[in-house]
Amino acid sequence: MNKNLIILALIFLILFTVFKTYNYIESTEETIVVGYLPSNHHSALFVADAEKIFEKEGIKVHLVPFRAGPELIAAANRGKIDIGYCGISPVTIAINKGISIKAIASVNQDGSGIVVQKNSNFSDISDLKGKTIAIPEKGSVQDVLLTDLLYKNNISIDEVKIIKSEVPFMPKSLIFNKSSAFIAWEPYVSIARIEGDGDVFMYSDDIWKDHPCCVVIAREEFIQEEPESIRRFLKAHIAATNFINSNKNETALIISRKLGTNVDVEREGLKHLDFIAVPSEEFILNSMKFIELQKQLGYLNRSTNETEIFNLEYLPDKT
Repeated sequence: MNKNLIILALIFLILFTVFKTYNYIESTEETIVVGYLPSNHHSALFVADAEKIFEKEGIKVHLVPFRAGPELIAAANRGKIDIGYCGISPVTIAINKGISIKAIASVNQDGSGIVVQKNSNFSDISDLKGKTIAIPEKGSVQDVLLTDLLYKNNISIDEVKIIKSEVPFMPKSLIFNKSSAFIAWEPYVSIARIEGDGDVFMYSDDIWKDHPCCVVIAREEFIQEEPESIRRFLKAHIAATNFINSNKNETALIISRKLGTNVDVEREGLKHLDFIAVPSEEFILNSMKFIELQKQLGYLNRSTNETEIFNLEYLPDKT
């Protein structure tokens, strides 16, 4: 128990120290400030940085971590970051509210999961009734997937207790009975399974196969003022995504160093993601389906069309 408390204390210290840095970063003409979440979903960013792909494209970047998508988007809205890697759900919610950002590329499909307490013997969705389930953030991709899963299985949201939690804390929270289950992004699903904190109940592609997850966003002002920087950044993003899809073991090592996670955890986590830099027609179609789902669930107050969400003209094969 003392060991677990020490681990939690160290995680808290790291989170407190790292996640406050964005308050002190100022964008400059020479450097592109890029926000991200501590997730292997954003491996393309980590690979492009580690493999010096940005340098090859003649651009400088400064990477800034955030706890969750809404914080990243709020920073973009204040002009604190230029580009960000973020789940599509908070992006569409922000655009629905009039925030001037656009999704300029895709990042990944799938990559999340529901984890339950070790040896809890959950065998059916109905076993979630009466349980406390942790989510990263209200309106996150994970929250939308969970809410839709419950709805499709005739479980009212009032029949479970939903709590918000910092994702890095989620695996250990199961041990301390802070929650009976959680839904989160990788690598924390794999961390819980491999380190023995919980059992994987369901991966997100079991909820919705090939569901859209993360996208690259940019401030509209930055797009208008720095189109060449956007083009070069996206070339690096595509090259890094190609690297990931051809070099999973090297990618796992890069992510492990970046996030301070076990490389075996990252190898496992990468198995549950599908990295796509240039959105396919299916990705766009599923994104629009996701938006309709958000509207049905009350996360959006109006319909949103494709051109309001995406600006893909700066992708290399779109020019």
